Amino acid sequence: MDRAKATVYLCGLFGLVTLVQALGLALMAGFEPQLSLFVVGGLLISGVAVRALYQDGYEEFAVFRRRETLFWAVVVGVAIYLVGVFAQFT
Repeated sequence: MDRAKATVYLCGLFGLVTLVQALGLALMAGFEPQLSLFVVGGLLISGVAVRALYQDGYEEFAVFRRRETLFWAVVVGVAIYLVGVFAQFT
């Protein structure tokens, strides 16, 4: 798979997990205004990923084709974020 396309999928996953985290926090603590940051951030990140997938336009993510280290940094960052979020709720 192309690294640019994989990065788009990772961004979508990151946004989705951010929304799930906001929902989980809201269920634990009630709906607080601070959670709007998580909701808006998750929606924006997911929206960018969905737009890129829908339009089949990965040129905004072309830097990940040229910079392999940057791509792996995103992969590691998203993996750490996922583990941290799921560890928080277990």
